[in-house]
Amino acid sequence: MGNKERWGSAGILAATTLGAGIFALPYIFKESGWLTGLFYLAALSGIVIFTHFLYWQTFAKVGEKKRLLGLTEKYLGNAAGLFAFVVIVAGLILTLVVYLILASHFLKLIFPHTSEVAGVFIFWILASLPIIFKLRWFAGFELLGALFMTAIIIFIFLSAGNLTAGFSNIAAINFKNIFLPFGPILFALAGWTAIEPLFEYEKKAGRINSSPLAILFLGTGVVAALYLLFTFGILGSSPEVAPDTVSGLINWPVWKLGLLGLLGIFAIWTSYVPIAREIRNILERDAGWPTILGFCFVLFTPPLLIMFGLNNFLAVVGLVGGVFLSLQYVFIIRVAHKALSLGKSEQILSALVITLFSLGAVYEIYNFVIQ
Repeated sequence: MGNKERWGSAGILAATTLGAGIFALPYIFKESGWLTGLFYLAALSGIVIFTHFLYWQTFAKVGEKKRLLGLTEKYLGNAAGLFAFVVIVAGLILTLVVYLILASHFLKLIFPHTSEVAGVFIFWILASLPIIFKLRWFAGFELLGALFMTAIIIFIFLSAGNLTAGFSNIAAINFKNIFLPFGPILFALAGWTAIEPLFEYEKKAGRINSSPLAILFLGTGVVAALYLLFTFGILGSSPEVAPDTVSGLINWPVWKLGLLGLLGIFAIWTSYVPIAREIRNILERDAGWPTILGFCFVLFTPPLLIMFGLNNFLAVVGLVGGVFLSLQYVFIIRVAHKALSLGKSEQILSALVITLFSLGAVYEIYNFVIQ
């Protein structure tokens, strides 16, 4: 595989992975310590690459067009398949909740007097239109949304006043919050849903026999690097760091806030719609739900959850990453154990990863309940 093709495939992975989790990172680094944040970012990047590699190898071995739900049911049984269905759908729905919360804060940058409730409602209407009318032209905007997100990162990094000033008052390690980064950083790095279409893309291009490790390293590495640029930029440009980053940018000029708000709204909009469509596909195709029931579930569940009090950005990000994504990655590894003939080192590493994800899920549930 040439460098051009490798970078193109890595770009697909990076564009799919880059998302709303980035806005939790500056606060996470500040509260847990900059060295703690770096450790989690590096360690979880490596774990995610390893798990994605196993998932890719599973597709190569099985040679079928089954996705995670189908593979789980095939190799782990119907009960595990049902549990995986709940975990995946719940995780995706809560991801939409994260986007709604964040979008209301971006709208507030453009229209400062807009309440959070009004912001959620306005963005929900904007995001629902392509779902209601099944606008096919929307698909072309997904890559543009990732480019806009990259533009936000570069814009913030280049406009930061002093890149080292933000770290002067931050401890290297804060043992009180030593486990805090796990859920949010996993949420920011998780991109297993990109492996499925990426495998098909490489297969059609006749490159399926090449090792995917270079693509996985490049794609995840680019995302991790962008996350660091964003974190350095925010910590170096804002004296106050909020859990969602956006609401803490009180010292920025109006034009800068407005531009950031517009870019952010578009980037989130182009992420919200594909996830909502994926949930509908799972409900209607895999679970056999009637079309109208799947449509109403996707459309109304996220705003209803916010209305019933699930409106803490950092708490929801931690819950999605630490619990639902952890369990999804456990399913990927368990399926790989059944489908592949893993070497001794791969078996040991995958067992350690499963243990880590399981402990992380327990911690996040405990953390969410006591908050």
